[in-house]
Formats: sequence, structure tokens, C-alpha cells
Amino acid sequence: MKSRRFSVYAIIYMILVGVAVFVLEGGDYTLKILGYEFTLPIACWMVLPVAIFAFFAIIHIAYHSLKFYNFKRAIKKDGDLYAEYAKEVFLALPSNKEYRTDTQKLSSAVTKYMSPWGLNKDVNIENEELLSVINVVKNVQNGDIEELKKYKLSKDNPLYIQNEINKVKNLKDYYLEILKNDSFSEAVDDAAYEKLIKNASFADIKKLSGAKLSGDDAMCILKRYVNDEISISADEMYELLNDDKISAKQYTQAAIMLKNKLKPDAYKILFEKLRASHQDAEEAYLYVLYELVLLDELREIVQNHDKDEHVKFKTLLYLKDNAKSIPSSLFFK
Repeated sequence: MKSRRFSVYAIIYMILVGVAVFVLEGGDYTLKILGYEFTLPIACWMVLPVAIFAFFAIIHIAYHSLKFYNFKRAIKKDGDLYAEYAKEVFLALPSNKEYRTDTQKLSSAVTKYMSPWGLNKDVNIENEELLSVINVVKNVQNGDIEELKKYKLSKDNPLYIQNEINKVKNLKDYYLEILKNDSFSEAVDDAAYEKLIKNASFADIKKLSGAKLSGDDAMCILKRYVNDEISISADEMYELLNDDKISAKQYTQAAIMLKNKLKPDAYKILFEKLRASHQDAEEAYLYVLYELVLLDELREIVQNHDKDEHVKFKTLLYLKDNAKSIPSSLFFK
């Protein structure tokens, strides 16, 4: 209650008490203290203690009102000071503001820690709960897995998504769970799919990739096969490469990668079938013929094309015909 309002109520109360006592007993009363006599109407004696109490109460209220007023002014000044401090942090300027209250202490520490320039990661934050959250976020950003259930995050929350991606990367078969179920996040699905291509068996890849398999994915799987990281049969190899998403350059790259991996007959049959199904696989087939030294068959094919087609193979054949054999790697890498 404000001191002015309290004073008015106190005066009204004293008047009512005085009037009530005077009506009931209008006489006087003499009080002797240390040889002194004080004679006042009884109504005054009844009002006097109330007046003394009201006086000290008013002083008490006025003191705390003034103190609260000064505190509000300090908070406002600290708020203005904090705005200036935040600007300095964002501009990477040196800042050492002193606040009149503790209200901005935590905010200032957090603002300094969250500088977009990463200059104050060693700042001391005294709030244990907030410090715990900061450490959780830091760990997740560093690729660790944290238990986030207590924070009740939605599945589209960036922290939740990154934690799920960390699970995909660090837990052996977690990516399979993601691909078998709806993760509600494209980023998590992509991470799981990437791990599928790089780690799963060909059977799982066929089962879970669906129509998403791209030419780059096929090349990644092929590289794993060449490095003996995955087992693929001849039929599965054809199934993998028999895709319109694979470009002519990728078919040629596949032929280069499989040159020393497949037996000659299987090598030729594979790309012969691919050439029959895909025009983009023709250069790859010609490369196979050259590597298997099936030059007559190669010559017959390139001669049936225009002069400006298959120039690389025509050059290789010309050099061979003139006893100047060079490796195909000069043109194909």
C-alpha cells in the first residue's frame, strides 16, 4: 500500500475511534509519569497509541517505497546498460559493464557466452540448470548422444534432430530403425540413408532404398564392392547398374573400377547387357573391349559411327596399329 493512501486511512480510522470513544465516555483522564501529570480527554488517550503506531508505520512504508523506487530505477538503468552490452558482444567489442543489481548477471553471462564470434566460451555461468543445458547442447553439437526425454522436445526441434543424427552415426543398426519407421525429419532420414549406402548389405539396400537410389549411390556401392566391403552377385551387379539415373560418365567409371575385379567373361557380359539397355553405357562397353584386347570388335563398332564420335578409342586403335600402344588411363581416369 502507498504511504499517502495509508496515511489517509489511518487518519480516518483515528477520527472514527476518537468520535466513538468520546460519544461513549466524554470525560478526562490524568496520567502521571515521573512527577508529571498529563490530562487529556479519554478519547485522545485512546487515539494516541493508534497515532504513534500509524506514524511509525508511515515511516516504514515510506522507507520501503523509496527503496523500491530506487530499485526500479536501477533495474531500468541496468536494462539500458544491458542493451548496450549486448550490442558490444554482437560487434565483438571489449565490454565490462557494471550493473547496479543482480537481475542482469545471468543474462549478461549467457549473452557473452552466445557471442556469434565464439570469443567467450569460457565465461562462468552460475545457474546449474542452465549450465547443464548448455553442456548437453555442446555435447550434441560435438557428435555425442544425450538423453533428451526430460526436455520434452518436439521431433522437429534442431537439438532433437542433431541428437538423432548422432545416434545414426554412432549406433550400429540405429539407421535401420529410422528407415523402417517415420522419423519426421528429412535430415535424419538422409543421414540414415547415407549410412545405409555406406554400410548395409546389398539386400538391405535393395529393401530400404526403394526408388531413391541415385547414380552417385550406385558408384558408392560399387566402390565398396571393389574394396571387398560388400558382397554382390553378377545378377545384383547388373540390377545395380541397370538404372537410367546412371550417367555415361558413371558407366565408364564403373567399367574402370571393375576392370581388375571381375573375370573377363563376366566383365564383358555385364557391360554388353548394359549397352543393350542403355545408350549411355556404350562408351563403357568400348572401354571393356579395349581392356580385354578385343580390338577387332572394338574397331567394327567405332567405324560404324561418325568421324567425331568415339575419338578417344579411334586414337587408341590408331596408335596400336602403328605399334605405339599407350594405356587407356591417358584418356580415362
